[in-house]
Amino acid sequence: MIGGFSLSSRHTAARNVADPAEYFQRALAAATAACKGPDATAKRINLGSGKYGILHFSDGTLENLLFPALAHQELPERKSEADLKILAWDSAHSGIPMWSPPWTTGDYLARGEIAGYNNGRFRAVFQFGSGVLSFYDAAPQIGLWWTKDYTRLPLYERAAPFLLLFHWWHGLRGDDSLLIHAAAVGTGERGGLLLAGRGGSGKSTTALTCLLDGNWLYLADDYCVVRTGAEGPTVHSLYCSAKIDGETLTALRATNRGGPLLEVGRDPDGKIGFDLYQCFPKSFRQELPLRAILLPYVSRQNGQRANQFVRVGSGAAVRALAPSTLFQLPGVGANNFRAIVALTNRLPCFQLELGSEPTVVPESLRHFMTCL
Repeated sequence: MIGGFSLSSRHTAARNVADPAEYFQRALAAATAACKGPDATAKRINLGSGKYGILHFSDGTLENLLFPALAHQELPERKSEADLKILAWDSAHSGIPMWSPPWTTGDYLARGEIAGYNNGRFRAVFQFGSGVLSFYDAAPQIGLWWTKDYTRLPLYERAAPFLLLFHWWHGLRGDDSLLIHAAAVGTGERGGLLLAGRGGSGKSTTALTCLLDGNWLYLADDYCVVRTGAEGPTVHSLYCSAKIDGETLTALRATNRGGPLLEVGRDPDGKIGFDLYQCFPKSFRQELPLRAILLPYVSRQNGQRANQFVRVGSGAAVRALAPSTLFQLPGVGANNFRAIVALTNRLPCFQLELGSEPTVVPESLRHFMTCL
């Protein structure tokens, strides 16, 4: 049993498994069998800096659930070895169960991490809300994604598929890249802006307002990849989806100069999922050099207010970036924190007080960038 789901007797309990390496090999064998079935599919995606990944799906329906959020990263097929391989399957439709785990319910930690299965090489998290097990081996750079029945996947899993696997791949490689909880927009002439802050701060709304304005390049509204290379920090897009609540959607409609948004699903909590790439393919940019970090927040003052930019120290940017990134993305805390500190020390940081009129935000940001 894993996460409350009883599995087929084809795979008996693995209580005699000695270590994570042995259990990973058993799970990998199941994943490989599922992803070599007659309905299996594969996609090749750009990971930035000349790296690419291969995503294997047990069938086309699972691909159609998870891949649209990554469609802007698709690359033509190539026979060379991938830098990251992910195998995704469920048991209900593939007929291939996951091995019953050697851990017990007492081994689950606060964020779904599994005690004894998160060390220098392996990472394993079971997310009870989505029913997804993410299991990663950093040595061969292979990630496994499993759920009992993919028809039960919540919207947030479809909007940000393989999030932990991407996070671990970046965080454990020892290079200059990290997956971060932030939004990003920019222009081809001036570069990119990183928008940081906790949920409700206005970063996602700001990024989406710029996208709908039609004169900005869009990279992310929630998660992106940042590289702190010697030639200067860059931001790389990861997902092309968005989850928006009804109030935010109403505010955004006033700024939309493009066509209608393509809705892909709704959550019980009221969030609506959208496929942004299908609607605004020309606005997407995979990577931009970073020029500054903005910390947006919504002022509680009444009356007409203009957008205000105030220079702040790197410590404020660390406080905006680190808590939400480290809490939402377990498993690479120390590496990510050091990278966040290094990033904020290399870029100018500004607090952005969002004014009372959302439609003028894109123009305010354009003026701000000309003054950098």
